[in-house]
Amino acid sequence: MGELVSRDTIISVPDVNNITKNTSNPATSYLLRLRSKQSQKTMRSCLSSVVKMFRAVDPFTFDWSVMDRDSVQLVLQKLILEKKTPNSINLILSAIKGVAEEARASRVIDSDTYQDIRSIRRIRGNRVGRGRSLSRSEIISIYQYLDCLNTAASIRDAAIVSIMLGCGLRRAEVTLLDIEDINFDNHAVKIMGKGNKERTNFMPNDTLRRTRLWIETVRGDHAGAVFTRIRKNEDVTCDRITTDGLRYIIEKLVKDSNSASFTPHDCRRTYGTKLLELGEDLLTVREAMGHSSVATTQRYDKRGVTRLEAAARNLQY
Repeated sequence: MGELVSRDTIISVPDVNNITKNTSNPATSYLLRLRSKQSQKTMRSCLSSVVKMFRAVDPFTFDWSVMDRDSVQLVLQKLILEKKTPNSINLILSAIKGVAEEARASRVIDSDTYQDIRSIRRIRGNRVGRGRSLSRSEIISIYQYLDCLNTAASIRDAAIVSIMLGCGLRRAEVTLLDIEDINFDNHAVKIMGKGNKERTNFMPNDTLRRTRLWIETVRGDHAGAVFTRIRKNEDVTCDRITTDGLRYIIEKLVKDSNSASFTPHDCRRTYGTKLLELGEDLLTVREAMGHSSVATTQRYDKRGVTRLEAAARNLQY
């Protein structure tokens, strides 16, 4: 476990122990049981948005004993009026239920109140999926720009983009890659995904080439993180890049190359879409992307948007 994301910082286990000894803190207990720092950060944000509705400072000082079925329903109603997406609302509801479970365990609320909160149904509905799939011409243009630079950073960035497009990695999965996770002989990449679930994907030839170029000509084959920070004057460090650092790399790439805006997750969406375009079935794509359900994988399918655009251009009256 080790650390807990609290507010905008990370606090250590001794600090957490002090909190839980001095106060009944079901929010802290709930976040502690989440194994991923990213999950802790996401759910902390959800809980913060809830307690702000009650004019509280943060979830760690909020009096969770006031939370009951009616209070939760009011929160959901407010979120609906704010036109939050069903997915966003249900994520917040999941966070509330998690805290309610810990509140019951610590006797902050009684079992009847917990069961009332637990029985609240998820919000139904869906929205058009966010993000987009990159076109082939866009991808070629991005690689051409990076290849022309021929710097340590551009070689690294091309490898990062290539492994996201070629293997469908999430931001956090890219940053967690270690050199021993890559098997160049069989093109395999071992990926540690959400929920501590491990999967193996395989690199296309271009991804293999660009990753090998980064390691053999710039990074070196020493142990540690695959993708590392590069300071000014081409100073290649052994420091692992962070998820925020990866986001900055892509934002800078978009700006400097005059590309249409895209995010790291759009590379993952492109991967899923391209697999489906190649005729792979949903179950195979679900496994490749590390999704728990096919329904999640379907939200990554951007083929319908392209077909609708083509149909609209051909439509005449």
